[in-house]
Amino acid sequence: MNRLLTKTFKTALAAGILAVCGTSAAQVLNLKMAHQWPQDEFDYVIAIASKFVQEVEKRSNGQIKIAVFPAESLVKAGATHTALKNGTVDLAVYPYIYSAGAIPEMNLVLLPGLWKTHDDAFAFRKSEAWKKLEQKAEAFGFKTLSWIQISGGVASTKKAIHKPEDVSGMKMRAAGKFMEYALQQAGASTVSMPSSENYSAMQLGLLDGMWTSSGSFGAYRMYEVAKYYVSPEDFSVFFTIEPIAISMKTWNKLSPEQQKIMTEVGASLEQAALEGAKREDSRVAKLFADKGVKVEKMSEADWKTWQAWFAQHSFAKFRKDIPGGEELIGDSARFGK
Repeated sequence: MNRLLTKTFKTALAAGILAVCGTSAAQVLNLKMAHQWPQDEFDYVIAIASKFVQEVEKRSNGQIKIAVFPAESLVKAGATHTALKNGTVDLAVYPYIYSAGAIPEMNLVLLPGLWKTHDDAFAFRKSEAWKKLEQKAEAFGFKTLSWIQISGGVASTKKAIHKPEDVSGMKMRAAGKFMEYALQQAGASTVSMPSSENYSAMQLGLLDGMWTSSGSFGAYRMYEVAKYYVSPEDFSVFFTIEPIAISMKTWNKLSPEQQKIMTEVGASLEQAALEGAKREDSRVAKLFADKGVKVEKMSEADWKTWQAWFAQHSFAKFRKDIPGGEELIGDSARFGK
């Protein structure tokens, strides 16, 4: 009888252990994160995303696991906001300007002349205008977890570009449609193309100059075909925002504790992302200099000249084309004074 009871107890205990283990395994949340870049840990954007993945898993005691899909292997960059909206992608690191077709107000994040330095752009994340953009994004279907920014300069083959009159008669690739419009008013002919095509276009003379992010200048080796580079190390006329975002469908499935983990990890990485953005500007300027390109930093006087030009043309077009544009600019521009 004792043997039977012992056997029964052991069987029940084993079943209980299996049940607990099975429940624990079932509770592991497996999520997918997408981004458009190679999985290069020397890229500060990728490094921040990797740290986010590691910290979320650590703080959740392994109950949240995030698989990363780089280089558009899960979704094309331009379709990321739609994939987040549909929930086919749980998380993404991507430039919010890609969502501007669906959320016109998001054009603000690439409007030239808004901010002067990285610190100005970083402070903007606490502004009323950014809160409005976040509300638009959440209503569409995605939520910001961690702010990541990047600035950009201008490379050229004929002469260094310091002011609007320098682009007259040149074939230019601009950073976004509102910069494109302003450069046209300065006498440039503008060419729209993805960053991946800039190298061959400049090499073949189809482009005389181009504005793009520091990261793209480095990733696509533009220092091999340019002769002049005006670096954004001290001042920049444009910044773009590339946050870590989560699908609202995924967010709404998380428990309050899981949401807290995601939010706290994201916020804890923002300062490191800012410092990474500043280092990236210097790293890329050195790449150009090492290849014999004439490198100059944008001066504050140059920035003021450009800012006045963009305020006259880009800002005016934004106010006209974008719902609530006047109010958005009013709250944003003060960060770049």
